[in-house]
Amino acid sequence: MTSTTDDEIYYDPFDFDVDVRAHEVWRRMRDEAPIYRNDAKNFFALTRYDDVLECLLDTDTYVSRFGTTLDMMSDDEFPLPMFIFRDPPEHTLLRKLVSRAFTPRKIDGLEARIERVCGRLLEPLEDAPVFDFVEAFSSLLPPTVILALLGFPEGLETEMRASVDGGLAIDEDTTTGSRVLVEGENLGNAVYEMIPDLCRERRVNPTDDLLTVLATHERELEDGSTRPLTNDEIMGYVALIAGAGSETVARMLAWGIVLLADHPDQLRELGENDALIPNAIEEILRYEAPSPVQGRRVMRDVEFHGQVVPAGSNLLLVNGSGNRDERHFADADRFDIHRDIDRHLSFGYGAHFCIGAALARLEGRIGLAQMVQRYGTWDVDHAAIEWVHTSTVRGYKSVPLTV
Repeated sequence: MTSTTDDEIYYDPFDFDVDVRAHEVWRRMRDEAPIYRNDAKNFFALTRYDDVLECLLDTDTYVSRFGTTLDMMSDDEFPLPMFIFRDPPEHTLLRKLVSRAFTPRKIDGLEARIERVCGRLLEPLEDAPVFDFVEAFSSLLPPTVILALLGFPEGLETEMRASVDGGLAIDEDTTTGSRVLVEGENLGNAVYEMIPDLCRERRVNPTDDLLTVLATHERELEDGSTRPLTNDEIMGYVALIAGAGSETVARMLAWGIVLLADHPDQLRELGENDALIPNAIEEILRYEAPSPVQGRRVMRDVEFHGQVVPAGSNLLLVNGSGNRDERHFADADRFDIHRDIDRHLSFGYGAHFCIGAALARLEGRIGLAQMVQRYGTWDVDHAAIEWVHTSTVRGYKSVPLTV
């Protein structure tokens, strides 16, 4: 628990209590402390839409190479060769390779497979009037799709999910009362141990998957030369795509199910007109960003709202708050599947815009459509909902449904 007074604003992205009531805290920050300082945790935070967007677009001043979550930010550049922890021009070169697996053609080609996966996960639940939506569906759909995109054999979804969860979990240190990142074994389990052999196979017998792209294409260097990716680089790509793609989509779907249960009139509209589902996904993303905080290192002195943020500072860009900023979105705290959304910040923006955004939207659209078609309506047991606390996402670990 925090030890602040009732009138004091306290924000710590790893505080469980703050995490649950984040929108209440963010609203006060936007109004009373739009540039917030936490001395104990050594960071500044921006919460207004325009401020967050400005920083996301300026990759020279606000850089990612020192880490993008508070727990991993340090004075040393992040050691793993993942493009999310790099800045242009190196980021551009690293991202260029993997983007070949996320072309519109390849994403569209996954639609039928995603529909089959949704059906396979939901059909066994049709005779179960009560089930945990996260456990039975939303936590399994994304790793199944990601594994298919990568080119892994089928049947590894549960192990991939456990790997991702273990590597991102936050726990409480019982001796100090502080929240700490639990070091998982993401790259040590059987899924990742298969990568070298699979890559050797793809070099001999290439297929239409991301592992083939990673195994057979060379990294372009800044001097114009190229070289093959190392196993560590390939594993870094896989870990990043599996972790980011699984966790965010799982939370997005769970948020959507809860929000629509709380707004049954809008859920009924989706059942009557499935053309509304794509915009409903955008409103779900705006209303509850699955990944609501992005960390950056400030490379020069800057000023926000009369306060100087010195070079070398850790700065948190709270895009989840920006999405609820009434300065940009009218009546921002109202959930409305008909809302005209010009641009939300849930996928970031600029150079680091989420490379899997189109895939996440497709999974969300198909997953929500199948829930609506099969069940029409559902009730959530709010008293039994459990939260997940990780270093990158915000949302639910368990959502018991009655259908």
